[in-house]
Amino acid sequence: MAADDDESWEVSSTLVANRRGQALSVQLEHDLSATQRLEFEWGRASRPDAPEPEQGVRLRSLWVSPQDQGFGLATKLGVEPGTDGMGPRKQALAVISVPLADERLWLHANAGWQWQRSAVSGPVRASVSTVAAHGVWTPQRWVYAEATRTSDGRDRLLHLGVRHWLHPHKLALDTGWGRQNGAERRGDFVAVNLSWLDLNF
Repeated sequence: MAADDDESWEVSSTLVANRRGQALSVQLEHDLSATQRLEFEWGRASRPDAPEPEQGVRLRSLWVSPQDQGFGLATKLGVEPGTDGMGPRKQALAVISVPLADERLWLHANAGWQWQRSAVSGPVRASVSTVAAHGVWTPQRWVYAEATRTSDGRDRLLHLGVRHWLHPHKLALDTGWGRQNGAERRGDFVAVNLSWLDLNF
């Protein structure tokens, strides 16, 4: 997140494609303060069985700084639009981040809950867990991996990729491969993301 007196922005666009179609998402992030970040996402898929686009509003709050304590602790609160007879999806997550090898390797773990209301069965609740890592391969390339699952089996995802720094810590291109094995969507996908970081207007 930004320094105390720095209100920075981040803009990114993501294209995810599988054999059935594509989804394009745009994300806008803004540092409200040194410890809080607001995220907006809009997206659209080419067809219903294409990858699900990222959508919603999220507030990320940093409670423990890795620079101060040697590990990071944050929370994420979010709301995503509902689809297919389901109401809006609400999420509450805790995030722990641990730097290793002089911050050349980072490990992350997310855990929490999500809620939705079904038009047929009423409220639906599931636990959400994610483990992830990213590391410095070369000064211009980072590698990352993440795995996510929900207790109801609707979402199970593995994602691997490389971040290419086109301009150090300002402009990044992510290219990755993933596989979904959940009840909602199954199969392999590729993802490309372009991010502009630390923008000041």
